[in-house]
Amino acid sequence: MASGQDLVKIAQAENGTKENGTNNVKYNTWFYGHEVDGSNYPWCAVFVSWCADKAGITTDIMPKTASAGYFAHYANQGHGEVFTNKNPEAGDLFLINYNGSDWANHVGIVASCDGSNITTIEGNSSDMVRSRTLSMSGLTFVHFNLDSSSGMTAAWTAREVPNIGRDLATKAYMAYQLYTDKSSGGYSYLWGSNSTTANGGLRKYKEFYCVAMGSYYGPDGTFIKVEFDDGKTIYCVKADEKKDSETDSKHMYHDYPFDRNVLEFIIDRTVVRNNDEFTSALNAADINRSARIKAIWTSDSEPTYGGAGSTTAENEKEYHFIDTNEKISIHPTIFKQTPMQCDRHNGGLTVLCNDIDISSYVGDISWQNTKDTLATLFNFSVPKAGDMKYINMYKPQEGDIIRYSGGTQEDFRGVIIEVDDGDNYVNKYVAGDVGQYLNKTSDTYQFTAMRADDCIKKICGDLCIPIVMIPELPLLITQIYVDKAVSDVIADILTLCGGVHNFDFVPDGIRIYNCADMVVNPQFRISSNTELKDSIKYIGNVEHKTSIEDRKTSVKVISDTDVLTTLKDENSIAQFGFLQEVIKVGENEDAKEVAKSKLSELNNTSETYSGEIIEELNSYTRAGSVIAIGDEKYLINSSQHSIKQGVHYNKLDLERL
Repeated sequence: MASGQDLVKIAQAENGTKENGTNNVKYNTWFYGHEVDGSNYPWCAVFVSWCADKAGITTDIMPKTASAGYFAHYANQGHGEVFTNKNPEAGDLFLINYNGSDWANHVGIVASCDGSNITTIEGNSSDMVRSRTLSMSGLTFVHFNLDSSSGMTAAWTAREVPNIGRDLATKAYMAYQLYTDKSSGGYSYLWGSNSTTANGGLRKYKEFYCVAMGSYYGPDGTFIKVEFDDGKTIYCVKADEKKDSETDSKHMYHDYPFDRNVLEFIIDRTVVRNNDEFTSALNAADINRSARIKAIWTSDSEPTYGGAGSTTAENEKEYHFIDTNEKISIHPTIFKQTPMQCDRHNGGLTVLCNDIDISSYVGDISWQNTKDTLATLFNFSVPKAGDMKYINMYKPQEGDIIRYSGGTQEDFRGVIIEVDDGDNYVNKYVAGDVGQYLNKTSDTYQFTAMRADDCIKKICGDLCIPIVMIPELPLLITQIYVDKAVSDVIADILTLCGGVHNFDFVPDGIRIYNCADMVVNPQFRISSNTELKDSIKYIGNVEHKTSIEDRKTSVKVISDTDVLTTLKDENSIAQFGFLQEVIKVGENEDAKEVAKSKLSELNNTSETYSGEIIEELNSYTRAGSVIAIGDEKYLINSSQHSIKQGVHYNKLDLERL
């Protein structure tokens, strides 16, 4: 859970933000759902609510409000404390001119206290976010139970949340009436005297939603706390276990036959019969169907109200990954190389191995990278000396540092990772840049309400990796990564941020960027005395295919014995013909939802686009960049470079944006 320090950190990052007009500020836009302007929209309380939301503090702990005094009113309802006679803590709120009930003239956040004065961070102060020092005299303070786990006490154990790239929680349901085995572990939670149907049709045991989950999260009867990325926290009991044969290898999420989800709600089928009713049931519970699961905790014992919750030995292991990473350089010398002397005038290529120039006898130069693979792999060969014992040639070895320049700058820096000496005439080598190290290095990270860009900066700082560029990534990350490749951790953080981001290595360090910002225009010359030409205009060996070979215009869903439903796209059938897929589902799955999801996935025309360009030796058009072909923009998914007789060829695989 977020702490007061987390709230302060979020607020302080906003210091200096000013209005545009009268009360026209991003915090009001967030609160009201659209841009507002005018004296009717003061925003000191909205700023506090915005910071709480960004810190992952749910609205059942601290309210979302535009009223300064309402914070005190809500705290007095059993959610916190209102006081004047003691020192506030970081993350507490201060009120000016509080009326003792539900109104105040102004509210802000306490950053620190020295016993007489407080340092603040507050919104709508002189039309901006700013910090002040105020005397405690005359102020009222509000403390919320930020670490209270929404009032549910239990021996909570943090669990891993899989990144499956889709909405994780609220896409599926099943009826409790199907559970008739009284010996099953979840029967009493579904049928017992404490079992009820909540508004909308969700089945509950006491105050806990009945759900189905994989065996990773414990047996039936395990209590679950789930936090969503929209700030909502719910409490559940596992009343059914998903079949291991239908889950992933860790039994964390449902992977069969049509959809991926971590959690399925159990419903009353007399109330919920189709997706519209299910959506209404979730709305009644204030659960967003498209929200993603942000964090999961489990408890073997039934939680009770009040307090912050105890911890177990296993819980201690789960929660103490913060700041446990050893600070050690990913490579002792890779970022400490002296500047490379490139052939800037003649445009010739240069290859150094441990700073020894091997350009005159290196051959078969090629390299490749893909958007989905962080590493760039650089291939080359060196002739075997044989009987030429009087020729001074350096023989590269595993671990040597390779540096390459096409003429004006260093384009590649990496380490030899593979040597093939089986050929009679040449030794063949593969070098990988630092991305290969991040692919092969695993670690464990825990982030709690930390900005995504700060998470990446921490990872790079731990490994002494210079950051060449990184955009603003304000999304707060609360996530635990256990034994994950470092590259996968960074990739997951960028995925959570949304958009199309990529990261790769250049000789000076790592680049993190939005692909849309990396528009490139490669060029080439026919000869040294001719003008530069646009490489894309002369793209060759083009393969541009569209295909309906795998398209389906109808989906039939069956059980073991019956046809459950058939969904057709009549317009597609009229255009492409009748192409049907048959899907078999289990007894607890929604056949109509399966059909809808599968038809949406399969009723598409596939497209592939590739081609080869020539570019300058000193040019490097790489995966993750964007090029324009006519009026269309394409993302480069992979690039395969080769140098043949002094000409730089580049084969591109493209994806339409």
